Amino acid sequence: MGNKRNQKNKRDDSYVAINRRRRKRNMIMIIIPIVAAVIAFGVSSTSLYSTQGPKPLVEHIHPHLNVTVDGTSTPVPSQIGIDSSLWKVHSLDQYGTAGFAPLHTHDASGTIHVESTANRNYTLGEFLNIWGGLDTNGKTVRASVDGKPVLDFRNIILRDGEQINLNVGR
Repeated sequence: MGNKRNQKNKRDDSYVAINRRRRKRNMIMIIIPIVAAVIAFGVSSTSLYSTQGPKPLVEHIHPHLNVTVDGTSTPVPSQIGIDSSLWKVHSLDQYGTAGFAPLHTHDASGTIHVESTANRNYTLGEFLNIWGGLDTNGKTVRASVDGKPVLDFRNIILRDGEQINLNVGR
């Protein structure tokens, strides 16, 4: 019995066993630095992004748009610049916040939300490009801002509280 116990406690020093222990030690020596590097990268990139945070809004205004097509009032859809099916052009995305174009709608009231991380003039044309859903090609468009006629509707600069009316017809 004592002889069997000594055999169990004896280390296998065969060539195969020695090579197996070396491979195991070498793998551990390779894996530990890799795991440490991955953890260090994760911690440093998390702290980098958490200190930067999202860009603050520097512009937040609400013009209102009424659209009439061929004499029929047409609602401005909800979720323009939020829902991917109502967000056709992404050229201004750098000025928006996560998941929002800087020009968007929340509901079908016609209120355009200008929520931007940059202080710049936005135009009705830029909003219409983001929307991509109002076909004015080959049609007559009459526009007014606060009741005053405007010739170039696409270049109307969006201002807080203004009432923009577009009449699109043949």
